[in-house]
Amino acid sequence: MIEVQNLSKSIDGNSIVKDISFSVGKGEILGFIGPNGAGKTTTLRMLSCAVSPSSGTATMAGFDLVRNDREIRQILGYQPETPPLYPFMKVRKYLHFMAKLQNIDNALIPGAVDDAIDRCKLSTMVNREIGRLSKGYRQRVGLAQAILAKPRILLLDEPTASLDPEQINETRSIIRNCADDAAVIFSTHIMQEIQHVCDRIVLIKNGEIRHKQHIRTGPKDANTRNLVLTISAIQQSEIPLDERVSTVLSDIGVHFEFPSARNSSENTVKVYCNLTDADQSQYDLTRSLIDANLNVLEIMPRESDLEQTILNFMKD
Repeated sequence: MIEVQNLSKSIDGNSIVKDISFSVGKGEILGFIGPNGAGKTTTLRMLSCAVSPSSGTATMAGFDLVRNDREIRQILGYQPETPPLYPFMKVRKYLHFMAKLQNIDNALIPGAVDDAIDRCKLSTMVNREIGRLSKGYRQRVGLAQAILAKPRILLLDEPTASLDPEQINETRSIIRNCADDAAVIFSTHIMQEIQHVCDRIVLIKNGEIRHKQHIRTGPKDANTRNLVLTISAIQQSEIPLDERVSTVLSDIGVHFEFPSARNSSENTVKVYCNLTDADQSQYDLTRSLIDANLNVLEIMPRESDLEQTILNFMKD
């Protein structure tokens, strides 16, 4: 759905984004993370057709970023870090106005506005002036305008900033529902948002992509438990260790993947697993590995491993 190839942006001779490449499929939520000034917002502004790239290419649902910007705008929802709100307008009137700007058919506008209001839990605020809303509610109005036309591509820049815990949970649900029919790029600094919302992450620093990682490989189930296992061989074999581990996990139907960076020791391997039934599945998993002459050296939550990985790249 989104294909970015060697995209770059320079301003006054300074390279803001440097030769980045990544992709996002339909139904996928990509976490776009990095420190302040890393180039996240500039990248999202390029993909939203707000600024032109200096070099490189990108296609959005098959449309070229430069040649087909008009078509891209028609299938795109974009929430900037500071949403484009008019403080003197009331919420419902603003959403009607934005629906017209997005070329939604006049007959469909009332339904689209009502749906966005309902999904973003704004029904008690529809007749209030935007300037009188809390910052959290203004964020929700910004999200509502981004999803008005049920976009095929959704770009969200810090969408949960200033929200309270209940609003954050509601926003997560909205984003996950949008991803059923769209490709979503979700920029955030919040580790919990990455763990609960994103399928993959791309870490950008100083304008360059430093790390890519899958977070989920199995079904998006609230009961899924994500684990990191470190495994060694009890008995040596001519079959590589990762192949032996793959065979066991495939046979018992566990969703898994190996990280891009393997353990430096040839005698151990790290693997990410998604378990939908925590205790019993973990027991069965461990038992099956041991029965295959494999030793489980460590089991830890995937989130801890992910957080440490991100922190390590941030410090480099």
